[in-house]
Amino acid sequence: MRGAIMYFRIMRFSPARAASLMLAAALTLAACGDDAQEAQGDAAQEAVKVFAVPVTDAELSEPVTGTGTIAAHKTTQMGPRVDGIIEEIFVRVGDRVKEGDPLFRTRDAEWKLKVSELDSQVKLATAEAHNMQKTFQRTAELHEKGFASNGKLDDARAARDAANAKLGVAKAQYATAQQMLEDCVVKAPFDGVITRRDVDEGKFMATRMGGMGGDSGGVLQIMKIDIVAAIVNVPEIYLSKFEVGTKGTIFLDGIDKSYDSYVVIINDRIDPVTRSVEVRLPIANEDYAVKPGLFARAEIYPEPRKVLALPRTALLGTEAARYVYVAEDGKAKRVAVTVRQIDATRVEVLSGLEKGDEALTGPNAALLVEGMPVTIEKDPSASVAEQTMAGKPGASKTAAP
Repeated sequence: MRGAIMYFRIMRFSPARAASLMLAAALTLAACGDDAQEAQGDAAQEAVKVFAVPVTDAELSEPVTGTGTIAAHKTTQMGPRVDGIIEEIFVRVGDRVKEGDPLFRTRDAEWKLKVSELDSQVKLATAEAHNMQKTFQRTAELHEKGFASNGKLDDARAARDAANAKLGVAKAQYATAQQMLEDCVVKAPFDGVITRRDVDEGKFMATRMGGMGGDSGGVLQIMKIDIVAAIVNVPEIYLSKFEVGTKGTIFLDGIDKSYDSYVVIINDRIDPVTRSVEVRLPIANEDYAVKPGLFARAEIYPEPRKVLALPRTALLGTEAARYVYVAEDGKAKRVAVTVRQIDATRVEVLSGLEKGDEALTGPNAALLVEGMPVTIEKDPSASVAEQTMAGKPGASKTAAP
């Protein structure tokens, strides 16, 4: 209808003017059509600017983690060696002692008397043995001259031997009493620190009550802690990944410090309940800073293995369906990948990519779709090393469509 109205309006002009107006309208329409086609072609050819990161070799040492407790090198419950009343304790909890230092003393008055008594008995037995020896010698001389019978000689010999035996018994009893007197004073068996005191002076203690091990029943507890060990439990599935001598690090949250160490003992027994194995890692502790009983966390570092690594920035999708884009013939191609985290910035490529493949990344990577033209440019935030791995530093690669 609008065209008809325009036609009648044109027809009102002269034939020459009407022809000019119609030609101008036709040229205008043709020009508009050419501009639209050109714009569509430019839009179809426009490529998305992206960066590229390569799949590279990496050495990965995945730490094996275990938790446990710090233990002393030695722990001994010190009980009395002689029955009696604990008369004096020379140390307190926290005292550092040297091997041979006195720790406590059991009442020794009775043993002092016993030693004195037995000393007299030894002297008496010694004199008797000396007399019997002289008697035997005189009898032997008379026997040689024919003035003493064989019977008298035998009697003299028997009396001498009995006196010597009696002397031996007296000496043994004296030595036992002397040892008991010395044992009234209990001494440190090694250099260490006093970590418990279970009784005070005045308590009667029998040898069957203390010194038998365990956590109680003694007078004192002494620990040797110039060397301590982290005793940690590691899941049995990691048992094949390390051995004695494998390096590790011990983390002690209680003192906010870590220590380099190594595996010194792997228990041959697997706990059937927890399915874990006990592993021990030593710590030099000359300053006694590490206390037995501290919670310990250990990381054991097996020999590194070679893996394919890729920056996490190239990953797209969800945990269940990871994928990346690569450039193929100048266009984006979607590739499904299987990965495992290495650290906060890298993942291990398990499938989907090979060494040297380049995954597309950058602010526009999330906009990519299959078949979209791409232009690979240098990442301005990448290090020189990363640029070298992805291409020459400073170079810009444009994939030809």
